[in-house]
Amino acid sequence: MSQHSESEPRINKFARPLGSRQKSLLRFGLLAAVSLAVLALHYLFIDRILTDGDVRLVLALVIGTWILVILRLHRYVGRWLDFVLRDSAYGVITEDGIQYRSMLRPHFVLWSSVARIEYSPRNGDRIDVFKIGTFTFSRVRPIQFSATPINREAIEEIGRILGEQGASSKLVVTESVPEKFFRL
Repeated sequence: MSQHSESEPRINKFARPLGSRQKSLLRFGLLAAVSLAVLALHYLFIDRILTDGDVRLVLALVIGTWILVILRLHRYVGRWLDFVLRDSAYGVITEDGIQYRSMLRPHFVLWSSVARIEYSPRNGDRIDVFKIGTFTFSRVRPIQFSATPINREAIEEIGRILGEQGASSKLVVTESVPEKFFRL
């Protein structure tokens, strides 16, 4: 008789960790704290300007202002998303694909859906996974796994799996620090 019920997920014996959960949660926490601080300061600023202090009016002005800011700066949103989502993924490598979480949402990418995997050992063992046909703001946006030493073991496993599938050309190892890491 099996010790696992059908509702429990079974741990794959080939699963290898990828990225860092702690770094992802720290980045998300910092983003949330800074966002709340900016909104609170904006609220206090507008509340001081208005002498009657109607909360609904102040909130409407804060929300309206940020909607206008976002609409006005829409062409720069891609760069901000790159900054916010950088290093936000962590998960495990399985024989079927990569199971990961990014900004607290679970995802799964089959190996057949991967166009390219870039590994940069000189950039802290960083891994970027490019999916086939994923375009945002006319650019391919990779899944970015934070730089961590466990990625060395993970990339060896990825190389083995892709080699078995005859897709070893999908793995690209870069020895230099790519230009895209200097641009925000």
